[in-house]
Amino acid sequence: MQKYTILDTEMVFDRYLTEAYQEINPDCHKTRIAARKLNMIALLDISIDDLGRISVGKLRSWTTEHQDEGAMLSAAFDDLRASADRTLVTYGGSAMDAKVMELAAMSHDLALPPQLVQAFGPRTVRPAHLDINAAMKGFGKTWHHLSEVLIRIGIPVALIRDKANPDLPFETGNWDLARQHCELDTLLTAIALVAWRRIQGDPCLRIPEATFALIDGYLRQRPEAIARSILEGEQTGLLEKVFGEAAEAA
Repeated sequence: MQKYTILDTEMVFDRYLTEAYQEINPDCHKTRIAARKLNMIALLDISIDDLGRISVGKLRSWTTEHQDEGAMLSAAFDDLRASADRTLVTYGGSAMDAKVMELAAMSHDLALPPQLVQAFGPRTVRPAHLDINAAMKGFGKTWHHLSEVLIRIGIPVALIRDKANPDLPFETGNWDLARQHCELDTLLTAIALVAWRRIQGDPCLRIPEATFALIDGYLRQRPEAIARSILEGEQTGLLEKVFGEAAEAA
């Protein structure tokens, strides 16, 4: 049994941090990653057994709607420590999510959970963070955006159309919509994870069946999700594909 916790975050550029860095380095016209502050964190647990069966665990998220970045981060870190037996999974997280979380932890004097502690740090630990994007890149030079991967494996464009431009709560005042966007990204990352595991030679895992199970587990916990109709439509298409392939094989 392989156990995973999928992580996604949302963040915004902090005005003070941006202006402070520009003050000391006016020749830099690109906003640096250290100027980002977290305003949302989502986690989703999934497990894959030796027969390729998917179990979808708890979906949870935190925002800065009613607490500051430090309090939100502390709560998420406590949750990750309680899930220390699970591999943390991100898409591109080693270059973005994990880095911003490290910087935020420094700001708020918080120790990182074991999944984010680097193996060459003062206390050597076994790495427990899988960045799918880095794994797919390997020693090559090509980075794929998550949306590219999802489109390539057949996920509807309607589901990921707004992925690069989420409705940010400080712009719309709609924290629920922003939270759903962040939580949905954990589902999409989980779909990419099972597809990646399948091509690595997992003999029992099948992408359509696994994707159906992931969507089903997500909707059981978020029955009022704004993307429900699109997700259910994708499930219908997946069933037709599975049964069609079974009929051809017979």
